[in-house]
Amino acid sequence: MNIFREIDAFYGDEQKGRGDPLHSIFRLAGQIRRELGPKGYLLDNYLDLVLQGLNMVVTGEAVEEGTEAAYQFQLKLLSHIVDGTEPEEPHPLFDHVREVYQRYPKIRSFQERRTRLYLLMALAEEELLEHALSRFLAKQERFLIGSGDIVSLNEFYDKIVCFANQSFMEELNQRLQRRLQVTSMLSAFIQGYANDLLFQLTWRDPETSRQIFQLLLDILSEET
Repeated sequence: MNIFREIDAFYGDEQKGRGDPLHSIFRLAGQIRRELGPKGYLLDNYLDLVLQGLNMVVTGEAVEEGTEAAYQFQLKLLSHIVDGTEPEEPHPLFDHVREVYQRYPKIRSFQERRTRLYLLMALAEEELLEHALSRFLAKQERFLIGSGDIVSLNEFYDKIVCFANQSFMEELNQRLQRRLQVTSMLSAFIQGYANDLLFQLTWRDPETSRQIFQLLLDILSEET
């Protein structure tokens, strides 16, 4: 089945993205608070930490960081390999990506420097993305640990479930995530990276008048 058969495949599932209505989420929260009785403040403190934590996850910035990470690979790594120069600062992927460049001599046959850059980016994409993700996650972990209070959040949760139905709390968490964290920061970063890659794959080489994805298909077909 062709998942791109309908136009909505390109902008997503509206119902899935929307999540549960906000008022239904807070009705459930109100039910939990009533169960807690005089300890209802525990839920208020818990929700405050959850909502603040979700608010720190700015997916728009993550998309930009993903796009920037792809660009930085071209600027600080791939350009040196294509030009035969050494980077100003050592890069952990330099030797690996240079080996990829040497493994596919067809890349070097194109006169346009941008063509060579984009083909190398595509052929080394898996390792490049993995490296970018590891750096992004390490940065976010440092930021969130420094800003959030995950210990207090878990303590409030544990106290709440001593007095209220735990299944209600689990349902509340799931509904909050579906409604207020439609796209994870990690997914947003990968999408930003993919956006830059999509531009490259559809760029047309002036020499051959063929797009990068077509040239990539030719190169990979020579392996079989």
